[in-house]
Amino acid sequence: MTAGGAGRHRFAAALLALLLSAFALGGCSAVQGAASLPDTAAGAAGSGEVAAAGPDGTPAAPGEEATSNGGSSGDAAAPAAPGEGEASGAADGASDAAAAADNAAAADQLTVRFIDVGQGDCALLTCGGETLLIDGGPSEASSKLYSILKSLGISRLDYIICTHPDEDHCGGISGALNFASCGTFFCSVTEHDTRAFASVLRYLGQVPVTVPAVGDGFSLGAAQVAFVGPAQRTRDTNEGSLVCRVDLGEVSFLFTGDAGEESEEAMLAAGAQLDADVLKVGHHGSASSSTSRFLAAVSPDYAVISVGAGNSYGHPTDEALARLGATGATVLRTDLLGSVVAVTDGRDVQFSSTKGKLDN
Repeated sequence: MTAGGAGRHRFAAALLALLLSAFALGGCSAVQGAASLPDTAAGAAGSGEVAAAGPDGTPAAPGEEATSNGGSSGDAAAPAAPGEGEASGAADGASDAAAAADNAAAADQLTVRFIDVGQGDCALLTCGGETLLIDGGPSEASSKLYSILKSLGISRLDYIICTHPDEDHCGGISGALNFASCGTFFCSVTEHDTRAFASVLRYLGQVPVTVPAVGDGFSLGAAQVAFVGPAQRTRDTNEGSLVCRVDLGEVSFLFTGDAGEESEEAMLAAGAQLDADVLKVGHHGSASSSTSRFLAAVSPDYAVISVGAGNSYGHPTDEALARLGATGATVLRTDLLGSVVAVTDGRDVQFSSTKGKLDN
């Protein structure tokens, strides 16, 4: 092949790469009732593996992949061969366009990390550069939350929702507040006589505790967060759990804390908007939560159970699992999968986990 022919061949290859890149950025396959791994784990999915974990031990969400180990930044660049200038320019243009599109897509994405904190609840949500922490797991999860926020570079939590003051939900928040500042703090109560909650209040400093009313809400980047429960106040900390719904486009998540049958029935009676694509299962899959009537109203495609392996409560119970199974939802358990990450662009949802294989 002549030098001119080689140059034209490389230019054509670069043009083809540009077209393929544009096609890949525009295409997005729908997730229909089955969990799928994000694009970063496409190769692993075929081999029965899951997405690689990030430095914090949670799966890397799209746009957070580790830097390539392809070559040292100190390597000298080889001189361009004749005819390679146009191809190189086209490739650079394709790379810039792809990077810009990736950044725009990431800004519109909602990432929900259901962090494995053992027997407890914890979810970290990010969208459009804003962050929301829903519960923090037990006190022993404090160092894990500190490390995760540090590795992700999150020095400010715009919002924290402590669904209720039980230690397995609020204990680890102290670790998060030890690293990151807090903008707004929501909780079902303003005071509670436990060391764990007292520690949270101490780390909050001058940030007040806000008890939201049903119907209150706020924006999280392009996503919307709304409180839909509890529909009635109670002294029972579990039944008094804050329940919130997070929407981005056509995709919705429902976080129920430790709400049980009493709270579920009250929300149903109040006509709360409960339908959601992803349900954070109430009270770690206890027999007294996730009633058939409630699950029928939610109609989830996915149900995430945050639970510790071999816990003394027997969570999740066979009764709760049977009711969840009857909905046809894909059940994702942190005791089996480790931390579970959901990423959505408002149309589709992709999942990854730190261990095990998602049951498709």
